[in-house]
Amino acid sequence: MMRFITRSVIFAVSILSSYLITGAIEDRVLQETEQYRPLTATLLGMGIIILIFVPVFAYADKITEASVKAILKQTTAGVGKVFGVLIFITVIFVILFALYLDRWFGISVIDAFKR
Repeated sequence: MMRFITRSVIFAVSILSSYLITGAIEDRVLQETEQYRPLTATLLGMGIIILIFVPVFAYADKITEASVKAILKQTTAGVGKVFGVLIFITVIFVILFALYLDRWFGISVIDAFKR
């Protein structure tokens, strides 16, 4: 059961992290392509995103898997297997939630609760 949970967390974190990385790259590419005509900018942007997305996803998956496994080992050694995994999953998803909230709405978690 723990292996399934670990793989699921690695998969989810890899997808969410890859989206954030490629989104930041896409924003940068779109800023630079404003000096071109829309057709040229679109073709350049699509080509660059493909050239960047494939290795980014491959590396993000490997880095995420290694990080998750290392952190899970430390967490489970400190507070126990089940509780450590729950703490780790909660912390990772709170961090990702905060990053997405900032990216999509430009606000922090604290500002979101003040509204």
